[in-house]
Amino acid sequence: MLIILASFMFAACEQPAAENAGIIQRTDDLSAKVLDLATEYQNNSYELSRELYSDTVQTRFNSTAIDGLSDLIDGWKQQHVVFSDIKMSDPYVHTNYFSNGGIWSNFWFTWSATSNATGNQLEIRAHFDYKWEDGKIVVSQGFFADEEFNKEMAAAMTCLLYTSPSPRD
Repeated sequence: MLIILASFMFAACEQPAAENAGIIQRTDDLSAKVLDLATEYQNNSYELSRELYSDTVQTRFNSTAIDGLSDLIDGWKQQHVVFSDIKMSDPYVHTNYFSNGGIWSNFWFTWSATSNATGNQLEIRAHFDYKWEDGKIVVSQGFFADEEFNKEMAAAMTCLLYTSPSPRD
């Protein structure tokens, strides 16, 4: 019985080599471009983003979906209104070149900033994935604990509501 159980365990761990074979590179051109995009975001500048992202990029930050580059950049600009001193530290990136032609860059970092609404300082570990096709990012996925980030975004929106002139003014 133990031998049968062990054989099932080993069979379950096997993965088809043709689907998963590939090469991981840390010092390739695409990994360097991901780091350049991070620097650009921190500077609230998006020239390289307009060059490297597909206009129709599909983006998901945890459960929030964003369609298209224009909306993505608008969201980044809004973050720079809500937060100051945005930094991305401790970066690590590598790019996976799969045997089926798929190319994905994986990026880990610590995002930090100060909320302009509350003065709270945030520090959030994050992981992002970027799917490349024909030299463009066509899929972008971000995974991070977003509870504190969302609280600060909501606080900023509340401040805007109370400081905006009323329609009668």
